[in-house]
Amino acid sequence: MRIVLARHGETTANAERRFQGILDCPLNEVGRRQAEELACVIARYKPGKIFTSDLIRSIETAKPAARLLQISPVADPVFREYSWGILEGLTLQEAQDRYPEIFHVSFADLRRLEIPLQEQLADFRTRVKKGLSLLLSHDNYETVALIGHGRYLNALVVEFLGLDFNGPWPFVFASAAVCVLEAKGGRRRLLSFNEHYSRQGE
Repeated sequence: MRIVLARHGETTANAERRFQGILDCPLNEVGRRQAEELACVIARYKPGKIFTSDLIRSIETAKPAARLLQISPVADPVFREYSWGILEGLTLQEAQDRYPEIFHVSFADLRRLEIPLQEQLADFRTRVKKGLSLLLSHDNYETVALIGHGRYLNALVVEFLGLDFNGPWPFVFASAAVCVLEAKGGRRRLLSFNEHYSRQGE
């Protein structure tokens, strides 16, 4: 089977480079346009089911594709974004100014920071595994899709490919771009990454 992954469209928090996490931010005008264009890319893969996070930016992004395919998206909190705790809603500079004690060491890898109220990494991984199992359990469909969030999708691809979860998470998802995974005969592959809508050939 194939799993089509896509990050939600742009929000104002994205545009302002804020820690968004589980803040329930809607799409902005750019994001709504991206969702319409993303629908055309997802429709090419003809998923039999579309899953989304239960956050509004993910649901809003999924709606045009679901409408095009004439199916109803399924929202599930297991696909919700990682929570940044007290940093949510802040830019990096605002976070550094307000909480200098958090950033007293190198923060090249944000997973190493101790952030009050953040989701613990072990809990996050458990949730990512549950989400991946849910996607793979629908193998009665040739293809399923998930409209989710950048950090969650990054971790999910690492988990899917069997990479070191405590090592680098190298997959940077662009807004409203598609990644395609394949599970076939015990093998797992990354088929494409950050595929965008294009009018070429139309």
